[in-house]
Amino acid sequence: MKPIYSPNITFSFKEKIAKYLLEDGVVMNWSVLNKCILMLILGSAVHMIWIIWKVFVLLSPEVWHWVNLPLLKLQLELNILILAVFIGLIYLCSAWRKKAWVQQGLPYLSVSILVIPLCRDGYVVGVLSPATMITYMSLVTVGLVLFTRKIVYCALIPATLFLFACGYLSLQGQISYGPLFHLDTMPYQNMFWVLTMMYFIVPILITCLILFEILLSQWRHREKLIQHLSQVDPLTNALNRRSINYCLEKLERKPSKSYAVVLIDLDHFKRINDQYGHDKGDEALIQVSQILSQLIRDSDVVGRLGGEEFILILNQSSLQQAQIIAEHCRQAIQQLHLSSESGQIIPITASFGIALSSKILNSQQLLSQADKALYAAKACGRNQVKCYQEECLAEPKVC
Repeated sequence: MKPIYSPNITFSFKEKIAKYLLEDGVVMNWSVLNKCILMLILGSAVHMIWIIWKVFVLLSPEVWHWVNLPLLKLQLELNILILAVFIGLIYLCSAWRKKAWVQQGLPYLSVSILVIPLCRDGYVVGVLSPATMITYMSLVTVGLVLFTRKIVYCALIPATLFLFACGYLSLQGQISYGPLFHLDTMPYQNMFWVLTMMYFIVPILITCLILFEILLSQWRHREKLIQHLSQVDPLTNALNRRSINYCLEKLERKPSKSYAVVLIDLDHFKRINDQYGHDKGDEALIQVSQILSQLIRDSDVVGRLGGEEFILILNQSSLQQAQIIAEHCRQAIQQLHLSSESGQIIPITASFGIALSSKILNSQQLLSQADKALYAAKACGRNQVKCYQEECLAEPKVC
């Protein structure tokens, strides 16, 4: 298992766009004014759909007997006026976004102006019509996802009361229900009414589904990113101590566990920090992590336990195989080319301690054995690989 990210990766144009859309361009992270612009654009699209339908009806005499033509013409003029208002609000949100009063007041104004015409159009087509109900539910869900509750409820509560009052007064016969249509029969027996409802409903459903899919995809990506960041060391992109402990516990639960643990400690690392600066120390850690990741197998794990100490978990490995891998890593670290600001070569070496799993050992005991092997490697002069063997480590000073 190798680190997902590498400091030396260069992103292509498409990858940069994807990174922006999924990380930097997450809709949930947008400013309130940018969210207002998004909602106003969607509202403008809805009004364009209504304008197109009303123009179609006015140009189709065969359906005039189904609609209230004077009211239809009035609604068409209102839709055009509201569309112009939406375009003006989009400009204000974009051009005056740095003004304090715009940031504070315009979100409330934008959401209210978006909801008011939707409520009126909901009344004229029928407050209990599918188009009105779906529009209402879409506004509630999308609004609560994008905005704070205060902004949403300031417009939602009056809109709900308005629709409830219209429905009640229609039931009492004090006002007509769905005055835009001549509903002498049951609405669902009127094919023109049904097709009109479908015309209003489908674009709203498609728009909301697309928006929800974008939000859901970005939310899932954010969760994966947060999970990844919680598992890796931020400097080296190797697994952190918590992830290493989880890997060891998972291996320990396997019935046929056979793996080796390799502890790695950079020799005289404090001297690098003191003489050449912590930035060179960080560079050394990053390069060592990259080397370890390149030399292990895909089934193996590299992690950073903290400071200058790393760990390798080699799955399905014998002691001899682990020793070969560790020796390759030691030689590669020794050949690292790290230069100081003055051009002086900074020597880097590491000591290795290896321990092999067994049925009678738990993960902590195995780490303790690997630590003893690492101590023996240091005691023998550092820049060496030592395996945990009772006869070899009984006297740590003896190589």
